[in-house]
Amino acid sequence: MTSPSDGFDNPRRAKPRKGLVDTAAAALKDLGDLIQAELELLRAEISEKLALTALSASLIGAGIVLLLATLVLLLQAAVGALVALGLSWLAATLMMATITLILGGGLVWSGYNNLAHRLTPTRTITQIQKDAKTHTGLE
Repeated sequence: MTSPSDGFDNPRRAKPRKGLVDTAAAALKDLGDLIQAELELLRAEISEKLALTALSASLIGAGIVLLLATLVLLLQAAVGALVALGLSWLAATLMMATITLILGGGLVWSGYNNLAHRLTPTRTITQIQKDAKTHTGLE
C-alpha cells in the first residue's frame, strides 16, 4: 500500500526555476556590486596616489629651495670673479642681473608658449569637429 503523501494524487512539487527576469535582476545586482567594489578600489588607489604625490611635491619643493640657494651663491661667486677681474662691484652685479634677467625671461617665455600650445586638446577638437560635420551632414 501506498501512503496518501506518496500517491499520485499529490503531484510532486518541482523546484521553481528562476525566470529570465529573476536572472537578469540577479545579474544586474552582481554588476552593481562589482562596480561598487571597483569604485572602492579606485578610491583607495587614488588616495594612495595622492599621498605619494603630496610627499613627492614636498621633496621637489625642498629641492627647489636648495637649488635656488645654490644659484644665488653661484651668482655671488660670479660677481666676485668679475670684481676680481677689475670691474666695480656695482657693474659686476648689474652685469650678472642683466644676464640672469635675459636668461630667466627667455626660459619663462619659452615655457609659457610651449605649455599653452601643448595643453590645447587639438586631437579632441578635431575629432569633435569631424563628428559634428558627420552628424549634421555639412561635410
